Amino acid sequence: MKNHYYTSLLLLFFGTINMISQELKIEKPHQKTVKIENETNFENAIATFSKSYNLKKGYTYETKKSTLDVSGLSHQRFQQFYKGIKVEFGTAIVHSKDGLVISVNGELYNSDNLDLKPNYSPTDGLQKAIQATPATKYLWDDVDQSLVMNYKKPTGELVIFPVDLQGNLKLAYKYDIYALEPISREEIFIDANNGEVLYRNPIIKHTNNQKKSNVDSEIITNKFESLITGNAATRYSGTRSIETTFDATLNKYVLNDITRGNGIVTYNCAKTNTYPSTHFQDDNNDWTAAEFNNANKDNAALDAHWGAEKTFDFWKNIFNRNSYDDNNAQIKSYVHYDNIPGGAGYSNASWNGSVMTYGDGSNYPFTSVDVCGHEIGHAICSSTADLAYRNQSGALNEGFSDIWGACVEQYARNGNLNAPTATTSAVWKIGEDIGTSPLRYMGTPNTAGDPDTLSGTYYVTTADDGSCVPASGNDNCGVHSNSGVLNHWFYILTAGKSGTNNAPAGQTDTYNVTGIGMTKSSQIAYLAERDYLTANSTFFDARNATIAVATTLYCAGSPEVIAVTNAWNAVNVGSVFVSLANDVSLRSLNGNLNVACGALFTPSVIFENGGTNVINSVSISYNVDGGANTVNTWNGNLAICSSQNFPLTVSGLTRGTHILNVTTTISGDENSQNNTKSVLIVVNDNGTTNAINTFENPTDALISINSSGSSLLWERGFSTKTQLTNAVAGNSKVYATKLAGLYPDKTIGYLVSQCYDLTNILSPVLKFDMAFDLETDWDILYMQYSTNGGTSWNTLGAATDANWYTSNRLPNGNDCFNCIGSQWTGEGALTNPNGGTNATKRQYSYNLSNFSSGSANPQSNMIFRFVFQSDDASTEDGVLIDNFVIQGTTLSTKDFNFDKFSVYPNPSSGLFNVSLSTSEKVNISIVDVRGRSIFNQTYPSNGSVFNKEFDFNALTSGIYILKVESEEKQASKKIIIN
Repeated sequence: MKNHYYTSLLLLFFGTINMISQELKIEKPHQKTVKIENETNFENAIATFSKSYNLKKGYTYETKKSTLDVSGLSHQRFQQFYKGIKVEFGTAIVHSKDGLVISVNGELYNSDNLDLKPNYSPTDGLQKAIQATPATKYLWDDVDQSLVMNYKKPTGELVIFPVDLQGNLKLAYKYDIYALEPISREEIFIDANNGEVLYRNPIIKHTNNQKKSNVDSEIITNKFESLITGNAATRYSGTRSIETTFDATLNKYVLNDITRGNGIVTYNCAKTNTYPSTHFQDDNNDWTAAEFNNANKDNAALDAHWGAEKTFDFWKNIFNRNSYDDNNAQIKSYVHYDNIPGGAGYSNASWNGSVMTYGDGSNYPFTSVDVCGHEIGHAICSSTADLAYRNQSGALNEGFSDIWGACVEQYARNGNLNAPTATTSAVWKIGEDIGTSPLRYMGTPNTAGDPDTLSGTYYVTTADDGSCVPASGNDNCGVHSNSGVLNHWFYILTAGKSGTNNAPAGQTDTYNVTGIGMTKSSQIAYLAERDYLTANSTFFDARNATIAVATTLYCAGSPEVIAVTNAWNAVNVGSVFVSLANDVSLRSLNGNLNVACGALFTPSVIFENGGTNVINSVSISYNVDGGANTVNTWNGNLAICSSQNFPLTVSGLTRGTHILNVTTTISGDENSQNNTKSVLIVVNDNGTTNAINTFENPTDALISINSSGSSLLWERGFSTKTQLTNAVAGNSKVYATKLAGLYPDKTIGYLVSQCYDLTNILSPVLKFDMAFDLETDWDILYMQYSTNGGTSWNTLGAATDANWYTSNRLPNGNDCFNCIGSQWTGEGALTNPNGGTNATKRQYSYNLSNFSSGSANPQSNMIFRFVFQSDDASTEDGVLIDNFVIQGTTLSTKDFNFDKFSVYPNPSSGLFNVSLSTSEKVNISIVDVRGRSIFNQTYPSNGSVFNKEFDFNALTSGIYILKVESEEKQASKKIIIN
């Protein structure tokens, strides 16, 4: 038995797990994982993850895709850039719940010392890529086919490319080279300095090891007159129902299904190497064997069409995924393709992300349902983990496609995922219909000469576990063969198996795994591929990802986690599961952590039984800001993997930030690492319009928050800086980015206002005094607003607004990496476009009429915040803020003590009747939405009711406020002139 290097428990999210064998080989994941102990926001989480790679200045991250799993966890992928240039493979995946990050995993690359000036031009690089792909014809030479495939001659994308798994980087051009004769399509990376071919990534993913063709098209499907379900005598799956369309032009039924997504259409290549829009046709929609089981093997088209439909159904009905891209992409299939017309026949199937291509082979067309599921599985991978087609990641790419081929076959032919346990079942054989023997055996990979164990019999050494240079001649370091490791893991996890693996001496393990069924195993595999894996993931990364998913869906000590872990151990990837008898896991802290605008804070905790013994009592200890602990006890019967929601009582929180600390414990707890959580609570209250926050008193204080855990950036008091002196501040207390000295590097700090109700405010204006001294274009300040209690934020205003921002710059690859297009920036001595210098204290203002009374969407709870962001180096004095206020005219919300006050008709073309219960004189005034006085006149009242018609036809159409004053009372109403 090999030595096992155990973790004490599988936590909610995975950590790095190393396996050390007796042969002194250390196997590691390629990814890194950072578990966020104190739940925080995305910015802080990515910054923390970046620090694990020692990244410095110039890195940015662009959101690629967000997904949500069935447990409520959100997973957001970010693409890494360095000085505006994409870092190929550079990915960070942020895992969060309710907006708070729990962990981050992925692969980043340190480009700090890379020269970003290419010696080669993109045109020179393209010639090198063409020379590396000799062909007599390229797709761009055929205008018609290029249009059909929506393909253009590549111009070259400048990227930063990791040339090896050690993170050595080169500046490169990336080209999509599509050759027709002979057929090939690859992403080719050319060194931008010497023209060397750095890497060839086959876009074509295929069923076996042969070279395949690859196409990309955008066929526009007409909406035909009649859609009917037809009967199809398929070649490999018997008679099946298919969706077809009646083509009025052809007066025939064709293989075009417009009921699924944006369509599923199957075309006839007619043994050519082109992609025409030629339909298979039938007179009566009964596609019989007598008609289609012919010399041309046209019944293969029925398999392709039905297989694409059932593949779509599998992903939609099992995982609610809308086609391969989750955006209802059309699935197009081309049958009877021949890469060499008149030759022996194209013996394969292939996919490039848009089109399925099926060859007839020498005798068996490659259109079986598992082959269809396998190929479209490559499209799933391209839209999720996008696993690099080399080494262990390439084997995972192929292995996942085999998994989906098996799942689609089981679902399509049986209508369920009740996969059989016998290794001899057809479900566990890939391509068994298209020849005399299957291409691969998932239950017994060795049968086809593929490994069933990492480093075991038939295993091809890769650059991840030895020395190998990926090339087409070695199947990119065994991507098809080594897929047997993942295949076999999935079989063992699903069906269960016992035995001893064939790992090298000193690494072998005897195992006994109870299967969990295909419904659970497929979900675990899918969510791992979609939400955790990145381009160069290894088998160990896949192990960690699947354990993380199973732990989230079930619990740390569940039969599912045990099976996932032990199935990996069975294929020599990681150690066996080690259970704990007594363990309570604090899963999450719940409740609105942005307690805005007077809302109540009602927190609760969820704890879970992660051990094998029933839990009867849990102690819950919590405090706020490290104060005295409140201790509660839950008593009950908590079975294994059961959870409990327990409410906490927290009151008396004052405006500002607080830390809630919670610990759950039980008697004899064997794992203390998952018992404690801390969370930041932001408490806000309502502000008063026209009340100036001078910051002289604690009651004027705003809320200071950092995105990281460092000391607070914004401080209230007297400024003692070099340029932003106390004299500049007006010898009064201010808020400053540190009251003394320079602001820190790599810091994001927020200064948050109170909540303001603008629904009854006319022409509100936000005002504050400010002076600043910032490193030009590198360090910035801007303002945001929220209308939903701080859940989401938007930038307030633009650089084109008067008396507002000083810069509209965006990142350009050289500087301004933090810039958002609307910001204050610049050294203090520089001239401010709004007047004076930046370091001169002056008033800034912004009109908030779009959010107030009279606007289309008046806001009742509006919060503002200053956002300060500094880069990695060169700090200055920073910013000081004073005299923050929302000014405007407050309108009455009721008629005060007037028994009667009405204005009618309203709206009107200009004539209004004003009726008011008063016996004294009445003052009538009108102001526009900007607060300007339009009309002001006093009238006598006769009797107990004032009633008078007013003609305001001279006023332009719009919204106005009509005010009345009488008997020392006042009231107002909004009037509209059409």
